[in-house]
Amino acid sequence: MRSIVKFLSPAIVFAASLSGCSMKLTQGDLEGIPLTEESFSFFGNIPLLYGGDSLELSQDLLRAYTKAASASDFPRASCRGEATIKATVQQNEPPSTWNIGVLIPLWPVLPVNESWTYALSARIFCNGALVRHVEFIEQQDINAILYGRMRTDLVNKASKEMHRKLVQRLAFELNSNRLTDLNSASDY
Repeated sequence: MRSIVKFLSPAIVFAASLSGCSMKLTQGDLEGIPLTEESFSFFGNIPLLYGGDSLELSQDLLRAYTKAASASDFPRASCRGEATIKATVQQNEPPSTWNIGVLIPLWPVLPVNESWTYALSARIFCNGALVRHVEFIEQQDINAILYGRMRTDLVNKASKEMHRKLVQRLAFELNSNRLTDLNSASDY
């Protein structure tokens, strides 16, 4: 019995170190996305709804979403926006035989194959009237063998990428001077 305890103690410490990071779904990597000097968010507070919780986006992400709605197309004195992002996770495969985390607490080998989806719904009102309503869906797959830090890093990276794509798609859709739509340009 004592040898089992000696073996499990380092294993538990190792497993705990792998699972020590938290997911940061409301952060974004905004390299290449210009930020606005405005002191407020055009869309107000954009909630990220995940698992029954409502999370607040970072100030950098709020500025990036605000920049997507140009002040020349949507004057701040007469226009305002509302937006919501809904995050969902779908398991792509049933638990495998490696999934023995129930038997051994903090077991680090738990294969993960899941799809994360962010659904953005945004509406813009000018002088009290709805002038634009857009909805976009971005999805990233997460495939990891080790549970904990590796999975968390993959989820954080996927979240940043989905925010980046949503900001780009929103900016493209709200640009009144565009000559073509996003899908037809990729068909040629």
